[in-house]
Amino acid sequence: MHLVSSSSTSPMFLNSAIEKILVEKDIKRKENTELKKACESTLDQLKSIIGEKGVYNGILPDKDVSVKAENFLLPFELACRSKSPKIVIIALDCLQKLVSYGHINGSATDKTNPDRSVTDRIITIICSSFERDHADESVLLQILKAVLAVVLSNDCPVHEKSLLDSVRVCFTIFLVTKSPINEATARGSLSQIINGVFSRMEKMGDDKDDERIVKDVMESIMGRIINDTVRVSGDSSSVNDSECSPDIYQFYNVYQKDAFLVFRALCVLSQKEEGDQNDPKDTHLRSKTFALEMLLLVLQSSGPVLHNSPPFISVIKRSLCVTLSNNAVSPIVAVFEKTLAIFVELLDKLKHHLKLQIEVFFKDMILSMLDSPSCSFEHKWVLLNTVSKVVCAPRVLVDIFVNYDCDLTCHNIFASLVDVISKSARLSISEISPQKERDREMRLLGLDCLVEIMKGQVDWYLTCERNEEASMREGEKSGKREEDYSQLEQQKQMKDKMEQGIDLFSRKPNKGLQFLQEHGFVGREPVEIAEFLMKEERLDKTVVGDFLGDANEFNKSVMYAYVDDMDFSSRDLVTSLRFFLEKFRLPGEAQKIDRLMEKFASRYCDCNPSLGIFASADTAYVLSYSIILLTTDLHSSQVRNKMTKEQYVSMNRGINNGGDVDKELLESIYDDISANEIKMKGGATKLIKAQGRKADAKIEMAAMGETARVLMESASKNDALFVPASHQDHVRPMFKMCWASSLAAFSLGVQMSDDLDEWKLCLKGFKYSIRLASLIDATTERDAFMQALGRFTLLAPRSIMSEMRDKNIEAIKLMLLIGDECGNDLCSNWFEVLKCVSQLELVSLIGTGLRSGSITDSSTSANYVAKSTGQDEKSLSLLQLTLTETASQSVVVAVDRLFENSSRLSSDGVVHFVSALCRVSQEELSLPSGPRMFLLSKIVEVAFYNMGRIRLEWSRIWTVIGEHLKNAGCNDNESVAHFSVDALRQLAIKFMEKGELPNYRFQKEFLRPFEVIMARNGNGGTRELVIACTALMVEGHGERIKSGWINLFSIWSIAATDANIDIVEMAFRAVSSAVNLHFKSNFASVLDAFQEALKCLAEFACNPNLAEMNMEAIELIRQCAQCVALNEEIIVDSPWEEKFSMKGEQRIWLRGWFPIFFELSCIINRCKLDIRTRSLTVMFDILKSHGNSLRADWWNDLFRIIYRIFDHAKQDDGRSDKSEWLKTTCNHAMYKIVDIITQFFPTIGPLLLPSLYDQFLSCLNQNNEQLSRTSVSCLKTVIIMNGHLFDHLLWEKTIRTITSIFDSTLPKNLIDHENDANEYMNGKIEEDKKNAVNNLHWLKDEEVDKVLVMCLVQTDLVEAVSAIVLTSQTGPGLCSSISPSHLLSICSCLLASLRLATSFNASNGERTLLWKAGLRGSSKPDIQKLETRSVSTLFSILIGLLMDDRAIERKAEVSSLLSSTVSDCIDSFNTTEMDSRRAALSPVITRLFEECIPLSRDVLYSSLGDNFPQLLCDLVVTADSKELRTQLSSLLKVFCIQ
Repeated sequence: MHLVSSSSTSPMFLNSAIEKILVEKDIKRKENTELKKACESTLDQLKSIIGEKGVYNGILPDKDVSVKAENFLLPFELACRSKSPKIVIIALDCLQKLVSYGHINGSATDKTNPDRSVTDRIITIICSSFERDHADESVLLQILKAVLAVVLSNDCPVHEKSLLDSVRVCFTIFLVTKSPINEATARGSLSQIINGVFSRMEKMGDDKDDERIVKDVMESIMGRIINDTVRVSGDSSSVNDSECSPDIYQFYNVYQKDAFLVFRALCVLSQKEEGDQNDPKDTHLRSKTFALEMLLLVLQSSGPVLHNSPPFISVIKRSLCVTLSNNAVSPIVAVFEKTLAIFVELLDKLKHHLKLQIEVFFKDMILSMLDSPSCSFEHKWVLLNTVSKVVCAPRVLVDIFVNYDCDLTCHNIFASLVDVISKSARLSISEISPQKERDREMRLLGLDCLVEIMKGQVDWYLTCERNEEASMREGEKSGKREEDYSQLEQQKQMKDKMEQGIDLFSRKPNKGLQFLQEHGFVGREPVEIAEFLMKEERLDKTVVGDFLGDANEFNKSVMYAYVDDMDFSSRDLVTSLRFFLEKFRLPGEAQKIDRLMEKFASRYCDCNPSLGIFASADTAYVLSYSIILLTTDLHSSQVRNKMTKEQYVSMNRGINNGGDVDKELLESIYDDISANEIKMKGGATKLIKAQGRKADAKIEMAAMGETARVLMESASKNDALFVPASHQDHVRPMFKMCWASSLAAFSLGVQMSDDLDEWKLCLKGFKYSIRLASLIDATTERDAFMQALGRFTLLAPRSIMSEMRDKNIEAIKLMLLIGDECGNDLCSNWFEVLKCVSQLELVSLIGTGLRSGSITDSSTSANYVAKSTGQDEKSLSLLQLTLTETASQSVVVAVDRLFENSSRLSSDGVVHFVSALCRVSQEELSLPSGPRMFLLSKIVEVAFYNMGRIRLEWSRIWTVIGEHLKNAGCNDNESVAHFSVDALRQLAIKFMEKGELPNYRFQKEFLRPFEVIMARNGNGGTRELVIACTALMVEGHGERIKSGWINLFSIWSIAATDANIDIVEMAFRAVSSAVNLHFKSNFASVLDAFQEALKCLAEFACNPNLAEMNMEAIELIRQCAQCVALNEEIIVDSPWEEKFSMKGEQRIWLRGWFPIFFELSCIINRCKLDIRTRSLTVMFDILKSHGNSLRADWWNDLFRIIYRIFDHAKQDDGRSDKSEWLKTTCNHAMYKIVDIITQFFPTIGPLLLPSLYDQFLSCLNQNNEQLSRTSVSCLKTVIIMNGHLFDHLLWEKTIRTITSIFDSTLPKNLIDHENDANEYMNGKIEEDKKNAVNNLHWLKDEEVDKVLVMCLVQTDLVEAVSAIVLTSQTGPGLCSSISPSHLLSICSCLLASLRLATSFNASNGERTLLWKAGLRGSSKPDIQKLETRSVSTLFSILIGLLMDDRAIERKAEVSSLLSSTVSDCIDSFNTTEMDSRRAALSPVITRLFEECIPLSRDVLYSSLGDNFPQLLCDLVVTADSKELRTQLSSLLKVFCIQ
């Protein structure tokens, strides 16, 4: 159906209603005559309008019929004024329908009164039908319907006065009706009206309506006109903004004004007195209660417009808050409850505007009442319920802390709330008390509040964290928020210091003042101190009074400044005295009061010089003192006989300089004091408490209300900045404040109570407290809660498990839940959780068998548990029924979930978890009753669960787990060790399946425990298992092993030294497999472990028990050398963790060849003959095979390694095998060295020969015959084989070496004591052989051996020189390669040897002395071979030099040397008496003559001297051999014939 405007209406409702009115009996009454006429007239008008069309029976407006219902309101207006209920009901019903169906245009102007609208008239008509005293219930119901229809109609806008009338009539009907239906309808109607009004305001918002826009334009125009007028006249005194504004408040639209008027009206209604609640006719209480209910409704549904509207904020501050302060002390619980509910709404939605009011409400009402012993239980119950609502809102809770506990000047509301709540939570309950149930409920509510405080902090932290993450994702910066938090944190620290100083001031004022001054809160001047004492409300007023009244000069100066800061102008004495004493309490000492009153009187007279009442300040002083006495007398309960007015007047006679003070003044003072006690600002609450807590509850409540009212009124005039909380770290100091009291309350509830509700609440509190402590990383607090909870599980050591109850079972479940929910933040407290798990599993063994790894198979499970826990086995048996719950599926699942969910923990969280897990596991393994492996097995599970983590995280985990498994593998118990090794094997194989990328070393870390176990655990079975595991790894996953090879070879190296042959053989098989397979196929993967592999092979080669394995190990080293030769490029290119920069081919030496030769040399030095011989052979075979690939600079290092072979022979350590070494290994090595140098001489000869010569010299100095003769032989060989390649410098070094050897091995001691020998032979010492030997002090055993060795070496050396220089069987000599100067150097050495040998051989006494001293041999010793070989070689070299053109310049030197030598030789032959010596020299001289015969006589003369023929002639006599005589004859012919 099409709807038209409300100007065109159907006359049906009008016609029908008027007809009904006319048929009523009461219409005929006299007082209704006017009504009847109006109805008939209206009915005629309607008929004339309708005409021929008849009556329209529709409900909604008809476009064809034009009837304006607002023009026909007169009959209804008169009907509503009638006293007939039926007529009133008909009229109201018709108005309701007309409005409801849109037949009235309410916005139109009322024709009877242009100042109002039709809607206003309708509201007036409806309200006029209400009669308060004689109301008919049916009429009241119809009034409510009509009012509701008009207010909610869109066509009839109700504003301002009409709206207030509507509200008032509904409100009044609610109060006066006796019908429950009407009461409920009135309540509902008013609720709908109020909701409609405020919802329209919120919907309209701050949009301006037409009226407001016109008003703003007019004000703007008027403002410009006024400003122009001011500029012209130059006088601005007439301008007053407040006068230009018609109202105090400015509204954006009429909807805001309507809502404001309704709200203010409700505030006024809530201020009514409560009246007599026992009088049924007294509606004051119901009025107050209903108004508070409606205010609560408004605030509950309020929106942002109300929250931020200045008019509303103002009326709330000035009216509602003051009203609440009065109603909050109401003894009526319903009023009290609704008042607190309104306060909660204000706190939740308008706290930003009511900071000061909220502080007053908390500090002076809620907290004071909760702390008051005289406050009724009902009130405390409501208060605590209110507090519970407050603490349930996290933002409100944190905002309270930020704005009050962190504000320097505000009360610590949060701390005080926690204090009073914790007191309620710890309320003691007497079992015999009739109030037991009531106290229980209060205690439960207190506990619930504490739980909500903890929960709220957790929720706040998590919410802020989520918001911060969202802000970071959106790119928002949090710098400002962090700055605000930092400022608040500083304020909190300052406040703590301030309160610390104030507390110290209350105990020791001077020290407290000093503390405050040191921290900058108070200045040091008396004026500054006085200002602080006056303004700081937290100071103890009694202490302030004592401080001000002290006789100390400084205190007096402060007191003077304090009083001088007060202004008593235009005030009477009593008022001034009240003002003076409201800031502090008068001290009890009379002298202090006297000083204060004296200064007060002086200041009062200064402020009122023209008052003229007092002759001097003395009068004011005495009168003030008397007022104090009067106050005490009239208001002290200890004074029975009160002072009368006459007595008071009489007491003050003559105090005005001998005269009397005006009697009327004194009487007025008495009346004032009698009616109003002089007391401190804030009421008498503290005074009442000080009177022994026996004050009447009404008086105390009234005092609280008065205090709150005064403070509220004061607060309404001031504003304070409210800082909204925005940071999650606000909960840190909050938790620091409340954790101790919460822990005490929760612990007490769990420990002492068996009340299901109570201990469940306490455990819930533990849950949130631990969660919060974990989130903010409050280690100390978290430890305290976790340890307490651990004790309540009764699984801790020294707990009596037989006392376990349901609450303890729930504590166990909670411990598991905490581990599951707070795992990332538990840190070290994982220990308590896992300890609980361990003990839980332990006690579950009762009657189930030892499934936890016990080694005592013969013991019963109960016996084992008893030993492990220290419990009595009998009491443990009683636990089986109780522990049934711990074995339930939910608990088992919770335990398993702890370990499964470890994979979800953060990187730090999982490290803490495994650290605690290993710690508890270690305790299990150390149980005196036998180790348990429950958690050891769980460690393996955890490792598997977390193996998928990134390497960085897994490395941290394995550092902990690996260390524990390593220690467990070293356990003395074989089962534990085997389990650990097997666990390591499983993990290692699992990890190896993932492989390892190049340059990583995690396999090395992973396999490290195997190595440690192998080194530390001496158990054969465990060691064998380790080897088996490693062999299995190589066999199954060898191709994936990279850095792990290092550990594997280290393990096998340890196994190589084991006494168990089976372990050694098993390890060697693994090593052989690794070398034979992986070294050849994948050398790059084993390169880092190459040195370890060689060490390992060396250990096997040195094992004394398996000779065949020794040889195989050495052969494997040979294969390693082949691998190095084939993989040089891999060695160069592979990365290396080196401490110094080493690149290129140098890596081949350091990583490949050097370790091979070093380990072979170690084998040589450590092993027995066959092994070291084999090693020596392999070493030099490798050199021969691969020497060409070695760089020249590597040979130096190589030969230093080779020379280590000789170190063993050089050491004089008394070893029995030293001789064997010299005869075998050293000899073998010497010749091998010479062979190598000869083979690679062009490359290494010039580089290594000097060091080889040094080695020869070193060996010769050892005085070992075999080693020395070998050295000489090798020297000869190397020179003979390579001398033709020597350059001058090398020959220089060679000749120098030869001369050094000649010099160092020359046995000079043979001739140093010739005189002693001659004396012996001449008979000067006539003693036997024994005495002769004893007198030869120089002939010690070691010296004799040394001399003999020298003689042999000299002989061998002469032979070597002969072979080197002269042509021999070994080949042509190198004489032509040696320079003449070098040959002469050799000749000098030969000459020295010759002379010593000649001298010794010619000394019969020396030889006899040595023979008789016990020198070996059957005849006297001699060195004839040295003599003959020296002279023979010397002759050959000198004669060769004579014929050498290179020696022309040195021919004279050669000739001289040859001549003297020949002469000495022939002289020795001619003069010797020993046939043997002559026989030895004869071939030498013969050989000399053979070489001289080809020479010319001139050469002979020039070379052999002029006396050479004479020598030949002398030789004719002594020559005895045919060969000599033949050669002599030939030589003489040369001289004679030529």
